[in-house]
Amino acid sequence: MPTTPVPRGAYSYYVIVLCLLLKLSVSSSFQIGPLLSTCVDACDRGCTEIRKVQAARETNDDNFLKVELKDAQDPRSALTEADEAAHRAIVGSLREAWGDELRIVGEEDDDEDLANTLAEMTFEPPLDRDLFVDEIGETADIDASKITIFVDPLDGTREFVEGRLENCQVLVGIAIDGEAIAGAVGIPFLDGTMDNESTVIYGIDGMGTGVKGATLTRGPYPLDKHIDGVKYPRPHHATGDSTAEVMDACRQRTIKRFGGSTVIYGGAGNKILAAALGEVSCSIQHKVGGPWDLCAPEAILKAMGGKMTDLFGEEIQIYRDDAPTRCNERGYLASAPGSEEIFHEALAANMVALDAVQKYKEEIEA
Repeated sequence: MPTTPVPRGAYSYYVIVLCLLLKLSVSSSFQIGPLLSTCVDACDRGCTEIRKVQAARETNDDNFLKVELKDAQDPRSALTEADEAAHRAIVGSLREAWGDELRIVGEEDDDEDLANTLAEMTFEPPLDRDLFVDEIGETADIDASKITIFVDPLDGTREFVEGRLENCQVLVGIAIDGEAIAGAVGIPFLDGTMDNESTVIYGIDGMGTGVKGATLTRGPYPLDKHIDGVKYPRPHHATGDSTAEVMDACRQRTIKRFGGSTVIYGGAGNKILAAALGEVSCSIQHKVGGPWDLCAPEAILKAMGGKMTDLFGEEIQIYRDDAPTRCNERGYLASAPGSEEIFHEALAANMVALDAVQKYKEEIEA
């Protein structure tokens, strides 16, 4: 039976189509141990870049620091070269380590100049994948489509600009199926100065936490500046310095119901870490910049036995692809390990009962 010959050029076409189909049919996967290992290493490199900027800043009497405001009306939107350098070190090295299959979402992703610079860079040495070979070993493979890495290269940029270095952190979180599961929280200025090396706290929900770098000197007691029991009666409840009506109401109700006093912490990650370490009984914030502010510290908090919901006592949804609009304005409630779930439930119930909170919820859900 005669056959019709296939033109020579058609073979190339068929080969290309076949390769594409094979690529689509074989999905990439990752194991949590090597993935967290590279996140810890990348987080540490981010701390190093921030410390370089601070060292040069101190040498040049603050003239070295270049600051831009992403929102001219909001000092919290400050962007510095420290943010940019840390972003390049973290996101660049993670992308080089894992390729495009790993989804990485960074706070500074919208900066086109930064993205273009990043595309031209190489990163040596490669990130360490073997930090947890002995502790974790082989685990189940996780489909790449279920994983998102959330990166805040410098949480507490405003505090960095103002010289309140103890509030600054580097956040690299791992969300799986829309939940914060693991992460690394870097502290570039352990005691608020350059005197000690940086440290990285890491953890996996359900498996525990650890530290890489300098010895952690915080927790489970109040910070030195809050140690005065007359000025700051315990228990302590961490908030920011927002003067929003909803936050004023939350502070007043928390003290009325649970006693103690509110203490000011800068940076979302720093507030949540304060709860995780037992420096405060809870942390309260009515809005954040995005999922990069919450993923790593929430994972650490849960790994230490704490609990976190949004301001209304509902599940954190901000890491999901189908997250509600204005999800960043749902804020969070974080309660310390050992405080019992009943405390968190009581805290959430008291917040939701406030007229100011109900008004705020109606506004962001409208």
